[in-house]
Amino acid sequence: MKTRLTVLASLMLVAAHGAQAGTAAGVQISNTATATYVDSTATSRTATSNTVITTVQQVASVTINTGANKTAAASTTVVYAHTVTNNGNGSDTFNLTEANTGQFQMANVVFYADANGDGIADNATAITSTGPLAAGATFKFVAVATLPAGAANGNTNALTVTATSVLTNTVKATSVDTTTVGAGASMDITANGTGSGAQGYGPGAEAGAMVTNVTAPGSATRFVLYLNNNGGTADTFNLQSSLDNSVFGTGALPNGWTVVFRDSTGAIITSSTVAAGGSVQVYADVTPSAGATAGTTDVYFRAVSPTSGVKDTIHDAVTVNPAAMQVSVVKMQAIDAGCDGTADTAFSTAPITTGALPGACIRYTITATNNGVSNVTQVQINDDIPANTTYYAGNNPVTATLGSILTVLTGPVSALTTSQVTLTPGQSTSMSFGVRINP
Repeated sequence: MKTRLTVLASLMLVAAHGAQAGTAAGVQISNTATATYVDSTATSRTATSNTVITTVQQVASVTINTGANKTAAASTTVVYAHTVTNNGNGSDTFNLTEANTGQFQMANVVFYADANGDGIADNATAITSTGPLAAGATFKFVAVATLPAGAANGNTNALTVTATSVLTNTVKATSVDTTTVGAGASMDITANGTGSGAQGYGPGAEAGAMVTNVTAPGSATRFVLYLNNNGGTADTFNLQSSLDNSVFGTGALPNGWTVVFRDSTGAIITSSTVAAGGSVQVYADVTPSAGATAGTTDVYFRAVSPTSGVKDTIHDAVTVNPAAMQVSVVKMQAIDAGCDGTADTAFSTAPITTGALPGACIRYTITATNNGVSNVTQVQINDDIPANTTYYAGNNPVTATLGSILTVLTGPVSALTTSQVTLTPGQSTSMSFGVRINP
Protein backbone atom coordinates (compact mmCIF):
# COMPACT_ATOMS: atom_id res chain seq x y z
CA MET A 1 0.00 0.00 0.00
CA LYS A 2 2.87 2.39 0.87
CA THR A 3 4.39 1.95 -2.61
CA ARG A 4 1.04 2.63 -4.32
CA LEU A 5 0.50 5.75 -2.23
CA THR A 6 3.99 6.99 -3.07
CA VAL A 7 3.39 6.48 -6.79
CA LEU A 8 0.00 8.20 -6.54
CA ALA A 9 1.56 11.16 -4.73
CA SER A 10 4.21 11.42 -7.44
CA LEU A 11 1.55 11.41 -10.17
CA MET A 12 -0.41 14.13 -8.36
CA LEU A 13 2.75 16.21 -8.13
CA VAL A 14 3.37 15.91 -11.87
CA ALA A 15 -0.24 16.89 -12.56
CA ALA A 16 0.05 19.93 -10.29
CA HIS A 17 3.10 21.19 -12.18
CA GLY A 18 2.12 20.12 -15.69
CA ALA A 19 2.61 16.93 -17.63
CA GLN A 20 6.06 17.80 -18.95
CA ALA A 21 8.66 15.89 -16.95
CA GLY A 22 11.91 17.50 -15.87
CA THR A 23 15.31 15.91 -16.09
CA ALA A 24 14.71 12.33 -15.02
CA ALA A 25 15.88 11.15 -11.61
CA GLY A 26 18.89 8.91 -11.94
CA VAL A 27 20.27 10.67 -15.03
CA GLN A 28 24.02 11.07 -14.64
CA ILE A 29 25.49 14.39 -15.71
CA SER A 30 29.19 13.90 -16.35
CA ASN A 31 31.74 16.54 -17.24
CA THR A 32 35.49 16.62 -17.85
CA ALA A 33 37.74 19.65 -18.36
CA THR A 34 41.10 20.08 -20.08
CA ALA A 35 43.97 22.53 -19.96
CA THR A 36 46.36 23.09 -22.84
CA TYR A 37 49.83 24.48 -22.29
CA VAL A 38 53.40 24.58 -23.56
CA ASP A 39 55.99 23.26 -21.14
CA SER A 40 59.58 24.31 -20.56
CA THR A 41 60.73 22.16 -23.48
CA ALA A 42 58.40 24.08 -25.86
CA THR A 43 56.20 20.98 -26.20
CA SER A 44 52.45 21.50 -26.53
CA ARG A 45 50.51 19.34 -24.12
CA THR A 46 46.94 18.71 -23.01
CA ALA A 47 46.10 17.81 -19.40
CA THR A 48 42.74 16.22 -18.59
CA SER A 49 40.86 16.66 -15.32
CA ASN A 50 38.99 14.07 -13.37
CA THR A 51 35.41 13.41 -14.47
CA VAL A 52 32.73 14.69 -12.10
CA ILE A 53 29.34 13.01 -11.99
CA THR A 54 26.05 14.43 -10.74
CA THR A 55 23.06 12.13 -10.24
CA VAL A 56 19.71 13.91 -10.41
CA GLN A 57 17.49 13.16 -7.41
CA GLN A 58 13.77 13.65 -6.76
CA VAL A 59 11.17 14.56 -4.10
CA ALA A 60 12.23 14.58 -0.39
CA SER A 61 15.58 16.15 0.38
CA VAL A 62 17.10 18.05 3.31
CA THR A 63 20.42 19.62 4.20
CA ILE A 64 21.83 20.97 7.42
CA ASN A 65 24.86 23.19 7.82
CA THR A 66 28.24 21.71 8.70
CA GLY A 67 28.98 21.59 12.41
CA ALA A 68 31.55 23.71 14.20
CA ASN A 69 34.41 23.17 16.66
CA LYS A 70 34.53 25.03 19.96
CA THR A 71 36.60 25.01 23.13
CA ALA A 72 34.80 25.52 26.44
CA ALA A 73 35.46 25.06 30.13
CA ALA A 74 33.75 22.47 32.34
CA SER A 75 30.31 23.51 33.66
CA THR A 76 29.88 26.13 30.94
CA THR A 77 27.39 26.24 28.07
CA VAL A 78 28.13 26.09 24.35
CA VAL A 79 25.73 27.24 21.64
CA TYR A 80 25.89 25.89 18.09
CA ALA A 81 23.90 27.57 15.29
CA HIS A 82 22.22 25.40 12.66
CA THR A 83 20.21 25.86 9.49
CA VAL A 84 17.93 23.21 7.97
CA THR A 85 16.92 23.62 4.31
CA ASN A 86 14.03 21.80 2.64
CA ASN A 87 15.46 20.80 -0.75
CA GLY A 88 12.42 18.68 -1.62
CA ASN A 89 9.73 19.66 -4.07
CA GLY A 90 6.93 20.22 -1.53
CA SER A 91 6.20 21.29 2.02
CA ASP A 92 7.74 19.07 4.68
CA THR A 93 8.40 19.04 8.42
CA PHE A 94 11.72 17.90 9.87
CA ASN A 95 12.08 16.38 13.32
CA LEU A 96 15.16 17.52 15.24
CA THR A 97 17.08 15.02 17.39
CA GLU A 98 20.51 14.84 18.98
CA ALA A 99 23.00 12.28 20.20
CA ASN A 100 26.33 13.05 21.83
CA THR A 101 29.26 10.77 22.43
CA GLY A 102 32.90 11.09 23.31
CA GLN A 103 35.11 11.32 26.37
CA PHE A 104 32.33 13.07 28.26
CA GLN A 105 28.56 13.45 27.94
CA MET A 106 26.84 16.81 27.76
CA ALA A 107 24.72 17.49 30.84
CA ASN A 108 21.80 18.38 28.55
CA VAL A 109 21.09 19.47 24.99
CA VAL A 110 18.10 21.64 24.05
CA PHE A 111 17.01 23.19 20.72
CA TYR A 112 15.59 26.71 20.41
CA ALA A 113 14.35 28.68 17.40
CA ASP A 114 16.72 31.35 16.02
CA ALA A 115 14.73 33.06 13.26
CA ASN A 116 17.26 35.82 12.51
CA GLY A 117 20.24 33.47 12.52
CA ASP A 118 22.25 35.51 15.03
CA GLY A 119 23.21 32.42 17.03
CA ILE A 120 21.02 33.42 19.99
CA ALA A 121 17.81 31.64 21.02
CA ASP A 122 14.68 33.67 20.24
CA ASN A 123 12.97 32.54 23.45
CA ALA A 124 13.04 29.92 26.17
CA THR A 125 10.64 27.54 24.44
CA ALA A 126 12.33 24.28 23.52
CA ILE A 127 11.51 22.77 20.13
CA THR A 128 11.78 19.30 18.61
CA SER A 129 10.90 20.06 14.97
CA THR A 130 11.10 22.76 12.34
CA GLY A 131 7.35 22.86 11.77
CA PRO A 132 6.11 22.91 8.15
CA LEU A 133 8.72 24.19 5.70
CA ALA A 134 7.88 25.15 2.13
CA ALA A 135 10.06 23.81 -0.68
CA GLY A 136 13.33 25.69 -0.66
CA ALA A 137 12.66 27.29 2.73
CA THR A 138 15.12 27.27 5.63
CA PHE A 139 14.72 27.01 9.39
CA LYS A 140 17.33 28.39 11.78
CA PHE A 141 17.82 27.19 15.32
CA VAL A 142 20.46 26.75 18.00
CA ALA A 143 21.58 23.70 19.96
CA VAL A 144 22.46 24.64 23.54
CA ALA A 145 24.57 22.15 25.49
CA THR A 146 26.14 22.22 28.96
CA LEU A 147 29.50 20.64 29.75
CA PRO A 148 29.54 18.56 32.96
CA ALA A 149 31.42 19.82 36.00
CA GLY A 150 33.89 16.95 35.90
CA ALA A 151 34.91 17.24 32.25
CA ALA A 152 38.72 17.07 32.03
CA ASN A 153 40.77 19.48 29.95
CA GLY A 154 41.47 18.09 26.48
CA ASN A 155 38.51 15.73 26.45
CA THR A 156 36.12 16.01 23.50
CA ASN A 157 32.45 15.49 22.83
CA ALA A 158 30.78 14.99 19.44
CA LEU A 159 27.25 16.36 19.30
CA THR A 160 25.34 14.98 16.32
CA VAL A 161 22.26 16.98 15.30
CA THR A 162 19.87 15.22 12.90
CA ALA A 163 16.98 16.61 10.83
CA THR A 164 14.61 13.86 9.63
CA SER A 165 11.87 14.30 7.02
CA VAL A 166 8.35 13.52 8.24
CA LEU A 167 7.29 12.89 4.64
CA THR A 168 9.99 10.25 4.12
CA ASN A 169 11.65 9.26 7.39
CA THR A 170 14.62 7.69 5.64
CA VAL A 171 15.60 11.13 4.33
CA LYS A 172 17.71 12.93 6.91
CA ALA A 173 20.77 15.13 7.32
CA THR A 174 23.26 15.31 10.17
CA SER A 175 25.72 17.83 11.51
CA VAL A 176 28.45 17.17 14.08
CA ASP A 177 29.57 19.83 16.55
CA THR A 178 32.80 19.07 18.43
CA THR A 179 33.45 20.51 21.87
CA THR A 180 36.88 20.35 23.53
CA VAL A 181 37.34 21.05 27.22
CA GLY A 182 39.86 23.77 28.11
CA ALA A 183 41.46 26.69 26.35
CA GLY A 184 44.67 25.05 25.10
CA ALA A 185 45.95 24.94 21.53
CA SER A 186 44.72 22.40 19.01
CA MET A 187 45.89 21.38 15.55
CA ASP A 188 44.13 20.28 12.38
CA ILE A 189 46.01 20.09 9.08
CA THR A 190 43.89 20.59 5.97
CA ALA A 191 44.73 20.68 2.26
CA ASN A 192 44.05 23.52 -0.19
CA GLY A 193 41.77 25.41 2.19
CA THR A 194 40.47 25.88 5.71
CA GLY A 195 37.20 25.17 7.47
CA SER A 196 35.06 22.09 7.93
CA GLY A 197 34.70 21.53 4.18
CA ALA A 198 38.45 21.38 3.54
CA GLN A 199 40.21 18.16 2.61
CA GLY A 200 41.68 16.46 5.67
CA TYR A 201 39.38 18.24 8.12
CA GLY A 202 39.24 16.46 11.47
CA PRO A 203 41.75 14.75 13.74
CA GLY A 204 44.20 12.04 12.76
CA ALA A 205 45.60 10.74 9.49
CA GLU A 206 42.91 9.91 6.95
CA ALA A 207 42.50 6.36 5.64
CA GLY A 208 42.99 7.50 2.04
CA ALA A 209 45.06 10.23 0.41
CA MET A 210 43.39 13.65 0.40
CA VAL A 211 45.52 14.93 -2.50
CA THR A 212 47.58 12.91 -4.99
CA ASN A 213 50.15 14.82 -7.04
CA VAL A 214 51.77 13.38 -10.17
CA THR A 215 55.41 14.10 -10.92
CA ALA A 216 58.41 12.68 -12.73
CA PRO A 217 61.41 11.07 -10.96
CA GLY A 218 63.65 13.79 -9.55
CA SER A 219 61.02 16.52 -10.09
CA ALA A 220 59.51 18.44 -7.17
CA THR A 221 55.77 18.61 -6.64
CA ARG A 222 53.99 20.96 -4.21
CA PHE A 223 51.29 20.31 -1.63
CA VAL A 224 49.40 23.28 -0.13
CA LEU A 225 48.69 22.75 3.56
CA TYR A 226 46.91 24.80 6.22
CA LEU A 227 47.75 24.58 9.92
CA ASN A 228 44.58 25.35 11.88
CA ASN A 229 44.72 26.09 15.60
CA ASN A 230 41.13 25.81 16.79
CA GLY A 231 42.12 26.14 20.43
CA GLY A 232 42.41 29.11 22.76
CA THR A 233 46.22 29.41 22.98
CA ALA A 234 48.89 30.18 20.38
CA ASP A 235 51.48 27.46 19.87
CA THR A 236 54.49 26.59 17.71
CA PHE A 237 54.33 23.37 15.72
CA ASN A 238 57.26 21.43 14.25
CA LEU A 239 56.71 20.22 10.68
CA GLN A 240 57.53 16.63 9.79
CA SER A 241 57.05 14.22 6.89
CA SER A 242 57.07 10.48 6.39
CA LEU A 243 56.03 7.72 4.03
CA ASP A 244 54.91 5.73 7.08
CA ASN A 245 52.36 7.24 9.44
CA SER A 246 53.90 5.41 12.40
CA VAL A 247 57.46 6.70 11.88
CA PHE A 248 58.51 10.35 11.68
CA GLY A 249 61.96 11.91 11.85
CA THR A 250 65.25 10.30 10.81
CA GLY A 251 64.79 7.50 8.30
CA ALA A 252 61.19 8.39 7.54
CA LEU A 253 61.94 9.02 3.84
CA PRO A 254 63.56 6.57 1.39
CA ASN A 255 67.00 7.30 -0.05
CA GLY A 256 66.94 10.18 -2.51
CA TRP A 257 63.50 11.50 -1.53
CA THR A 258 63.31 14.98 -0.02
CA VAL A 259 60.57 17.09 1.57
CA VAL A 260 61.08 20.82 2.07
CA PHE A 261 58.55 22.94 3.98
CA ARG A 262 58.12 26.59 3.01
CA ASP A 263 56.03 29.46 4.31
CA SER A 264 53.63 31.44 2.12
CA THR A 265 56.53 33.62 0.88
CA GLY A 266 58.57 30.59 -0.21
CA ALA A 267 61.10 30.73 2.63
CA ILE A 268 62.26 27.36 3.99
CA ILE A 269 60.87 26.59 7.45
CA THR A 270 60.90 23.71 9.93
CA SER A 271 58.18 25.00 12.25
CA SER A 272 55.32 27.48 12.31
CA THR A 273 53.58 29.48 15.02
CA VAL A 274 49.79 29.56 14.79
CA ALA A 275 47.66 32.02 16.74
CA ALA A 276 44.67 30.91 18.79
CA GLY A 277 41.80 30.39 16.37
CA GLY A 278 44.10 31.11 13.44
CA SER A 279 45.34 29.35 10.32
CA VAL A 280 48.71 29.44 8.56
CA GLN A 281 49.41 28.33 5.00
CA VAL A 282 52.55 26.29 4.35
CA TYR A 283 53.92 24.43 1.33
CA ALA A 284 55.37 20.92 1.33
CA ASP A 285 57.63 20.39 -1.70
CA VAL A 286 58.20 16.67 -2.27
CA THR A 287 60.92 15.47 -4.65
CA PRO A 288 61.14 11.73 -5.40
CA SER A 289 64.59 10.34 -6.08
CA ALA A 290 65.92 10.51 -9.64
CA GLY A 291 65.72 6.72 -9.77
CA ALA A 292 62.21 6.41 -8.31
CA THR A 293 60.14 3.74 -10.03
CA ALA A 294 56.67 4.37 -11.41
CA GLY A 295 53.85 4.03 -8.90
CA THR A 296 51.94 5.78 -6.12
CA THR A 297 53.49 6.33 -2.70
CA ASP A 298 51.67 7.55 0.42
CA VAL A 299 53.17 10.60 2.12
CA TYR A 300 52.18 11.95 5.52
CA PHE A 301 52.70 15.49 6.83
CA ARG A 302 52.57 16.16 10.56
CA ALA A 303 52.50 19.27 12.74
CA VAL A 304 53.39 18.62 16.39
CA SER A 305 53.92 20.97 19.32
CA PRO A 306 57.08 20.13 21.27
CA THR A 307 55.58 21.93 24.26
CA SER A 308 52.04 20.60 24.54
CA GLY A 309 52.29 17.50 22.38
CA VAL A 310 49.22 18.61 20.37
CA LYS A 311 49.50 17.26 16.81
CA ASP A 312 47.71 16.26 13.65
CA THR A 313 48.64 14.38 10.47
CA ILE A 314 47.30 14.62 6.94
CA HIS A 315 47.51 11.80 4.40
CA ASP A 316 48.53 12.68 0.82
CA ALA A 317 50.24 10.74 -1.98
CA VAL A 318 52.74 11.12 -4.81
CA THR A 319 52.40 9.26 -8.11
CA VAL A 320 55.73 8.90 -9.90
CA ASN A 321 55.32 8.84 -13.67
CA PRO A 322 58.38 9.21 -15.92
CA ALA A 323 56.15 10.97 -18.49
CA ALA A 324 54.21 13.01 -15.94
CA MET A 325 52.34 16.13 -16.91
CA GLN A 326 53.73 19.21 -15.26
CA VAL A 327 50.25 20.71 -15.06
CA SER A 328 47.49 18.96 -13.13
CA VAL A 329 43.80 19.79 -13.53
CA VAL A 330 41.21 19.27 -10.79
CA LYS A 331 37.51 19.91 -11.19
CA MET A 332 35.23 20.36 -8.17
CA GLN A 333 31.49 20.91 -7.83
CA ALA A 334 28.85 22.04 -5.35
CA ILE A 335 25.07 22.47 -5.33
CA ASP A 336 23.56 25.96 -5.67
CA ALA A 337 19.92 25.12 -4.94
CA GLY A 338 18.69 28.69 -5.24
CA CYS A 339 20.70 29.42 -8.40
CA ASP A 340 22.00 32.65 -6.83
CA GLY A 341 25.56 31.99 -7.98
CA THR A 342 26.82 30.94 -4.54
CA ALA A 343 27.53 27.33 -3.64
CA ASP A 344 25.48 26.00 -0.72
CA THR A 345 28.20 23.55 0.37
CA ALA A 346 31.94 23.17 0.14
CA PHE A 347 33.30 22.28 -3.30
CA SER A 348 34.34 18.66 -3.73
CA THR A 349 35.38 16.14 -6.39
CA ALA A 350 32.86 13.67 -4.93
CA PRO A 351 29.58 12.81 -6.70
CA ILE A 352 26.59 14.94 -5.69
CA THR A 353 23.79 12.72 -4.40
CA THR A 354 21.64 15.22 -2.49
CA GLY A 355 19.78 18.28 -3.67
CA ALA A 356 20.40 17.91 -7.41
CA LEU A 357 16.79 18.53 -8.36
CA PRO A 358 15.48 19.67 -11.73
CA GLY A 359 15.79 23.46 -11.77
CA ALA A 360 18.62 23.53 -9.22
CA CYS A 361 22.08 24.75 -10.17
CA ILE A 362 25.57 23.29 -9.94
CA ARG A 363 28.66 25.44 -9.44
CA TYR A 364 31.91 24.17 -10.98
CA THR A 365 35.47 25.26 -10.37
CA ILE A 366 38.40 23.96 -12.45
CA THR A 367 41.94 24.56 -11.22
CA ALA A 368 45.11 24.04 -13.29
CA THR A 369 48.29 23.91 -11.18
CA ASN A 370 51.94 23.95 -12.17
CA ASN A 371 53.33 21.15 -10.00
CA GLY A 372 56.83 21.40 -11.45
CA VAL A 373 59.89 23.53 -10.75
CA SER A 374 59.91 25.52 -14.03
CA ASN A 375 57.46 27.88 -15.71
CA VAL A 376 54.78 26.63 -18.10
CA THR A 377 53.26 28.89 -20.74
CA GLN A 378 50.04 29.14 -22.77
CA VAL A 379 48.00 27.45 -20.03
CA GLN A 380 44.34 27.48 -21.05
CA ILE A 381 41.34 25.93 -19.27
CA ASN A 382 38.51 24.50 -21.40
CA ASP A 383 35.21 22.98 -20.36
CA ASP A 384 31.97 21.92 -22.06
CA ILE A 385 28.51 22.62 -20.66
CA PRO A 386 27.31 19.10 -19.72
CA ALA A 387 24.25 17.46 -21.22
CA ASN A 388 20.91 18.04 -19.45
CA THR A 389 22.12 21.42 -18.18
CA THR A 390 22.25 25.02 -19.38
CA TYR A 391 24.88 27.65 -18.60
CA TYR A 392 23.49 29.82 -15.81
CA ALA A 393 25.23 32.88 -14.43
CA GLY A 394 22.89 33.83 -11.58
CA ASN A 395 24.64 36.56 -9.63
CA ASN A 396 28.06 35.10 -10.43
CA PRO A 397 28.97 34.75 -14.12
CA VAL A 398 31.92 32.71 -15.32
CA THR A 399 35.20 33.98 -13.86
CA ALA A 400 38.90 33.25 -14.20
CA THR A 401 41.50 33.92 -11.52
CA LEU A 402 44.18 34.65 -14.12
CA GLY A 403 43.66 35.94 -17.64
CA SER A 404 40.13 36.34 -18.94
CA ILE A 405 37.15 34.43 -20.33
CA LEU A 406 37.26 34.16 -24.13
CA THR A 407 33.76 32.71 -24.59
CA VAL A 408 31.00 35.01 -25.81
CA LEU A 409 28.23 34.66 -23.23
CA THR A 410 25.35 35.96 -25.34
CA GLY A 411 23.02 33.31 -26.70
CA PRO A 412 23.40 29.57 -26.00
CA VAL A 413 26.74 28.69 -24.41
CA SER A 414 28.06 25.21 -25.21
CA ALA A 415 31.66 25.53 -24.03
CA LEU A 416 33.86 27.85 -21.97
CA THR A 417 37.54 28.68 -22.29
CA THR A 418 40.07 31.00 -20.72
CA SER A 419 42.84 33.07 -22.24
CA GLN A 420 46.36 31.65 -22.14
CA VAL A 421 48.51 32.44 -19.12
CA THR A 422 51.95 31.57 -17.75
CA LEU A 423 52.22 29.69 -14.46
CA THR A 424 55.26 29.79 -12.24
CA PRO A 425 56.13 26.74 -10.08
CA GLY A 426 53.33 26.09 -7.61
CA GLN A 427 51.05 28.68 -9.20
CA SER A 428 47.44 27.91 -10.15
CA THR A 429 44.77 29.39 -12.37
CA SER A 430 41.10 28.54 -12.18
CA MET A 431 37.78 29.01 -13.91
CA SER A 432 34.43 28.99 -12.10
CA PHE A 433 30.91 28.91 -13.53
CA GLY A 434 27.42 27.57 -12.97
CA VAL A 435 24.91 25.44 -14.84
CA ARG A 436 21.22 24.81 -14.23
CA ILE A 437 19.77 21.30 -14.34
CA ASN A 438 17.11 21.49 -17.04
CA PRO A 439 13.65 21.73 -15.40
